[in-house]
Amino acid sequence: MDPETVNYHYCDELPTQPLEGNPRILVTGATGYVAHRLIPELIYRGYTVRCMMRDTSNPLILSHPRLEVMYGDCLNKEELWPILKDVHAAYYLIHSMRMKENEFQDLDRTAAKNFIEVAEASKVQKVIYLGGLGETDKRMSQHLRSRQEVGLTLAQGNLTVIRLRAGIIVGTGSTSYELLKSLVLHNWWIPFLSEFNSRCQPIAIRDVIKYLVGVLETPGLTSHMYPIGGPDVLTYKELIQQFAEILNKKVRFFNIAWVPIPVSWLCRIYAYWMAVFVAVPVNTISLLLNSLKTDVVCPNMEIRDVLSFEPVGFTQAVIWAQEKEKHSQVYSHWGGVAPESMKDLMPLSEYEASEVIFDEHSIDIPAPPDRVFQFVKQVGGDFGWVHANYLWIIRGTIDKLLGGVGLSRGRRDPHDLREGDAVDFWRVEKLVDNEELLLRAELLSPGLSWLQFKLCSGPNNSTRLTLKAHFIPFPFWGRVYWVTLAKFHDYIFKGMLNYFYRESMKSTSS
Repeated sequence: MDPETVNYHYCDELPTQPLEGNPRILVTGATGYVAHRLIPELIYRGYTVRCMMRDTSNPLILSHPRLEVMYGDCLNKEELWPILKDVHAAYYLIHSMRMKENEFQDLDRTAAKNFIEVAEASKVQKVIYLGGLGETDKRMSQHLRSRQEVGLTLAQGNLTVIRLRAGIIVGTGSTSYELLKSLVLHNWWIPFLSEFNSRCQPIAIRDVIKYLVGVLETPGLTSHMYPIGGPDVLTYKELIQQFAEILNKKVRFFNIAWVPIPVSWLCRIYAYWMAVFVAVPVNTISLLLNSLKTDVVCPNMEIRDVLSFEPVGFTQAVIWAQEKEKHSQVYSHWGGVAPESMKDLMPLSEYEASEVIFDEHSIDIPAPPDRVFQFVKQVGGDFGWVHANYLWIIRGTIDKLLGGVGLSRGRRDPHDLREGDAVDFWRVEKLVDNEELLLRAELLSPGLSWLQFKLCSGPNNSTRLTLKAHFIPFPFWGRVYWVTLAKFHDYIFKGMLNYFYRESMKSTSS
């Protein structure tokens, strides 16, 4: 995809000019939410952009002559040398929020140390890091403390390190935005603690990108930390209330301070409850809830002396995000990053055929492939799975209870689909318009699963639609699991094929 297709042009009015010579800029965490918004802006401004990715199974959606893709892990120092070679400046956008609380802090610190050592030896001129706001006090969550420690680790080098620190980032697809939206849409009553009524200073994603690009292009900057935020300072209760008003929803709060359970435990319990209907993983929800105990406001606005544009307010940022959702302009989403346990999966084509079990069903439809495919690529999300939805819901609920993503992850867009997109507990591994849709399962099971929709042109402008399940079982339990599910496959798959037949015929007759 051409980067200009997904470019929101946030930086068109930025008061800085692109660096001369169009130097090479490295963007780490290139599959992340912020990076997906940043990369098109950098390409548009004339830079050569090198994208560093860790997950080889989740390809970058963009392609351009000035776009380079390299794979590596900051935890492996040797992999960083070729990635940082001939790089003028680098964005460090790596966080390990999806891991358990007792794991991500040490890993984050090690990754940052490796990166800055290699960057300094490679003569990188500037490193820009996006971290989190928060006071340095005993109430600071492990999540916020880790992000600040990463910034300090990066700043220990001798090269210029610009640390931007933001609180809640508001934009379509951001974790905070999706969490707020799901909270408001699925709850009339919201449990509340006085510890959670801290203040926050939300910032629109467009302003985050402006600051990231602006500090890159501002000459003469020395290593410094700049807090960034929007014009509004709100308590978290006010934040939820304003969001609810924009969505025309009513929410009420009830105090749970009387419950004789430590706050950290309450956060974890509530995270499991929210994970039932919120697409965000339990670990991420728990980390964010614990962060509510700390004020995340800008202690100063020194950044305005460097870049003097007017940031967008919270209400306007949410309204614009809603408009983009209505017009199917959501090009980056937190769900674009695979779960930690699924990041190293290979494509189906790389597995030996002898390892794979199949279940295949077909139907001939007297309609052309392009008409049939328009219904196939709508599956999942709010649209559902067209047949036996209750069985899909049961399987998704079981996955959630086991700690998986379940069905609540939904889709980035109800109509548009592309390789790498999350579709409930699936991910699009391969997409060929009017020919094939291959979904890779990211649910917890004793094996690896794929669901394939294959379309072949037939005589008289007809289509043969094949629905094929692929499964690579783990020893013993994988076979048991497959035999159990096989009893439902005939019912589910035949029902789905009949649905596509009916809908395609309705479309043809109309």
